[in-house]
Amino acid sequence: MGFFNSRHKRLARKYTVSELKDGYRYSESELHEAAQSGDKQALKRAMKVHGNFEYALLYKNTPEYNKRRK
Repeated sequence: MGFFNSRHKRLARKYTVSELKDGYRYSESELHEAAQSGDKQALKRAMKVHGNFEYALLYKNTPEYNKRRK
């Protein structure tokens, strides 16, 4: 599946679902803080981290991931 890059796949293999969810929640709080402060650079960094966690969680649900796991 060409939708996910190597970073997303590596995160999905390295961390459990609960660890990825914790990272997702933490990055979401970072997003809120960056948005409230108005710092565009911090917002851009937080959005990138947040997206990586989100895509890693999504990749864990794909048939490709489940096939590789076996």
